[in-house]
Amino acid sequence: MTHRERYRAILRGRRPDRMPYQFGGPRASTFAAWRRQGLSEELQRRWGAFVGEEGGIGIGKLYCGPYPPFEEKVLEEHGNTRIWIDHWGVRRMDAIRQATPGFATRQYLEFPVKNRADFEEMKKRFDPHSPERTTRGLGGERAPKLNPDGYRLLHDAESWKERVEACNRSDRPVCLTVPALWWTARDWAGFEGLCMMCAEQPHLVQEMMEYWTWFLEELLAEPLRHIRVDCVTLNEDMAYKTAAMLSPGMMRSFMLPRYLQLYRFFRDRGVEAVLMDTDGHVGQILDVFYPGGIDGTAPVEIAAQNDPEAYLRRHRGLFLAGGIDKRELRFSREQLRAEVARRYRTAREYPGYIPTVDHGVPPDVPLRNFLYLAELLKGFADGEDLDTYEPPCELEKQLGPIEEMFDARKAILSVRGEEENQG
Repeated sequence: MTHRERYRAILRGRRPDRMPYQFGGPRASTFAAWRRQGLSEELQRRWGAFVGEEGGIGIGKLYCGPYPPFEEKVLEEHGNTRIWIDHWGVRRMDAIRQATPGFATRQYLEFPVKNRADFEEMKKRFDPHSPERTTRGLGGERAPKLNPDGYRLLHDAESWKERVEACNRSDRPVCLTVPALWWTARDWAGFEGLCMMCAEQPHLVQEMMEYWTWFLEELLAEPLRHIRVDCVTLNEDMAYKTAAMLSPGMMRSFMLPRYLQLYRFFRDRGVEAVLMDTDGHVGQILDVFYPGGIDGTAPVEIAAQNDPEAYLRRHRGLFLAGGIDKRELRFSREQLRAEVARRYRTAREYPGYIPTVDHGVPPDVPLRNFLYLAELLKGFADGEDLDTYEPPCELEKQLGPIEEMFDARKAILSVRGEEENQG
């Protein structure tokens, strides 16, 4: 089977010839730490090929932010702190030099949408038919410059029209990711503002989510007529450590009708599965949206008291990806191995589960531990015994010497301009 065929089989709850080789994504600060642990520039450049990970491909440029963007404006700068207006019109405070790039430190101070009049103005920047959203080379001249970690930026890429043949002939999964309802309304109104709106301006929240449902359908209808997409991921990030950010009743009122509509829209156009990407505890979310609104979720963070096995047992046919506790990767290989074997034992019982690291891989995970993880996961994917298999550890033989291990305190002090031995 090809990787695409394997992935489709798992999305359908069927067993492939073997499991995919999927591990988890290091961030910029993680790679920076690993460069000091023997990872060469060349190995980083061809990281996917080096570790042997099997990824998917996208359909090209799909910009879902404001166009034209708001003008960026610096209001204050003090030391390593900047207060400014970003291209979404949000007044925010950022560290200018980030201690851990990819895991940004930011604080939102004021959002542009507070009432219906503000929303009507915001809608003028969200025309789904603006050619800058999908056409290569358009909009780049207005790309924001100050955002510290690239969050919510307009990136240039091939148009979907240039990728039709490559996607439809691909032996890798074709994946599409877009910001969804809660995520986008929060980008407009802010978390606290949106929560207050749910109680005080519920009709406005309904309008915002109805508009975004329409926006996504208008933006994606034409590409989906030409490209067979295997998986659509709807970004939400709508949960805390132990519960969702809004009640099940509010999810059913504000979101579920639109999710049912979007689900039908995607499935009618040949999409194999619709997933929700959300951090935090997903128990209430699955109770509301599965089945009929989503087919599964990722990354199933263990620190948020998620139990992949319990969800798969409760929700027949559910797809999950993630669930390997990143915190367990910091310590001994025995501890790491026990965590991975535990999740893979669940995957062998429930074919709709792909165990991977349960979020971005942070810089406090040692490089050699992660390479051990990658080889261990490949062995388990190939069917090796969960109790006895030990990987050959060939990848780490290509590394250089360790110069320095990651030190979180030192990373924080370095961006504050303080001496390492102070404080």
